[in-house]
Amino acid sequence: IPRDMAWNELYRHTLTKGLQGGTTIGTLVGLSYALYKGPRALPNIIGRTGRAAFWGGAIGFSLMAPVTYLALKDQDDYAMFDRAYRLRHNLLQRRCDQFGAFSGSVFAVIAPLINIPGVAPMRRILYGFYIGTAVGVAVHVATAGMVKEE
Repeated sequence: IPRDMAWNELYRHTLTKGLQGGTTIGTLVGLSYALYKGPRALPNIIGRTGRAAFWGGAIGFSLMAPVTYLALKDQDDYAMFDRAYRLRHNLLQRRCDQFGAFSGSVFAVIAPLINIPGVAPMRRILYGFYIGTAVGVAVHVATAGMVKEE
């Protein structure tokens, strides 16, 4: 893996993890707040949770770019290659990304069907994607012990 390709692969990985981590934390915080504050109707819960997941994902994604740069700027070519190779061939990393992407896509398709007061259909798609990504990561974490690495 050439250095520039390894750099791109590591950036893609860390930005994905920032998005996944941010949406997971945002979903947990938003859901807790929505259940505490009320009203407890499903559209209101989804609206508050989706908003928190969106902002959590945006913050997580944004923070990972400078953190990745600082972590990788002094790495030699072999270290970059080694990290990229290990990430590319790690079954659980790939599985986590697949679960997040699949679940996010499913939720993005379902979310516009729910009428959330004051939320445009496009924003509902985003909310669905971010909440779905968090659900996919949670399912991966809950079932990761059942997977045997090769």
